[in-house]
Amino acid sequence: MMKSSKGKMPVVAPTHGQKTLYAAGSLRQTGGGLTPLRGTVADHILRMLQLLDGQERTAYSIWRIPAGETDPMAVGETFIQAGGSAQAMTVEARVMTSDGTARLFTVGRQEPVKGPPTTIWINDRAQVTVSSNEVFTAEEAAVVFLTFYLTDTVAQPYQLRELNFGDG
Repeated sequence: MMKSSKGKMPVVAPTHGQKTLYAAGSLRQTGGGLTPLRGTVADHILRMLQLLDGQERTAYSIWRIPAGETDPMAVGETFIQAGGSAQAMTVEARVMTSDGTARLFTVGRQEPVKGPPTTIWINDRAQVTVSSNEVFTAEEAAVVFLTFYLTDTVAQPYQLRELNFGDG
């Protein structure tokens, strides 16, 4: 069963290299949600993902602040993040699973894998290798991000591949 996001405030934070900036200003000003300066939340998310250039701007994340928390850096149990460039990025989501635990997954399209794995540079020191169905453009990733923003989950038609950072 999915945990409810009721009582949590959404925050959108673009990450540029090692620095984190806040898109909507003070949490109290956002009224409990993202208030874009212009356009809709969907427009804002798309624009932030389109700004990823793979060099200076390499990652974008959104998460909900835990209920009762006032520190915008306090990350709740779930989040979604993208890394790379607007032309080729990977999307990862930490979502609640049916057993009530939060786990980290790489998001992919439900289509056959074509060709060899792709390496996506997240910054000048970090890279990730993903399958062809796990490489997104900004426009494709924006759909996944907006759904996550609204529901705290990754919906169909996408599939999730759990990331395992075990000792091994």
